[in-house]
Parts: sequence; structure tokens; C-alpha cells
Amino acid sequence: MHMFHHRHGDHGRFYLVTVHIAFGVLIAGTLALVFGYVFMLLWNALLPELFTVHPVTYWQSVGLLLLARILTGGLGHGRGRRWHPGRHKGMGAWKEYDAWWKEVGEKSFSSYACKDKGDGEARG
Repeated sequence: MHMFHHRHGDHGRFYLVTVHIAFGVLIAGTLALVFGYVFMLLWNALLPELFTVHPVTYWQSVGLLLLARILTGGLGHGRGRRWHPGRHKGMGAWKEYDAWWKEVGEKSFSSYACKDKGDGEARG
């Protein structure tokens, strides 16, 4: 009886994942249709008059959006490029820099600046 229940749970999980995937594809398709249409409207309202380019069709606007996406960020959905709280140190990075500057950076810069200033006076 326990094994039957386990299989039934896997079947329910499979169904749930399938529904989520189908819903995601439906949403993505709807957004593509809407963005393509809005892009077409904006292009045809602005660019032909401003830059004397030809109006575009709906499918040309979808193609332009796809081309722009490929050229600016690939076809992935952005993993690795988005900000995540654990990935960036935020203000902690500035605190580390300030500590480094007080310990090492300021002395090194002063030494370099004095050396450069001294070389310039010796030549002048």
C-alpha cells in the first residue's frame, strides 16, 4: 500500500510540473505577442517620420525584438546577470576598501606622488 501511495505522489508531481511548464509557455507566448505588437506600434508611430525608415509588420517587429535580445544578452533568461543579495557585498565592499586604503593604499599613493613630484622638480 505504501508503494502505491508513493507512485501516486510522483504522478501528482509530474502533473503539477507539466501544468507549470504549460502555463509558463502560455505566459511567455502571450508576452511575446503583446511586446511584438507594442514594439510595432511604437516603431511605426515614431521612426518612419524621424529617420525616414519603412514601417514594420508585426512579424518583423517580433524578429527585431528577438535580434535585439540576442545582441544584448543572449536567449537565456538572465541567470548570473541579475542582482542577488548574497552575490554582491554592497556596502561591505566599501568598508573593506576603506580599511585597505587606510592600511596600504594611502601610504602607497603618497609614496608614489612624492616620488613623481620629486622627479619633476629635479628635471625643472
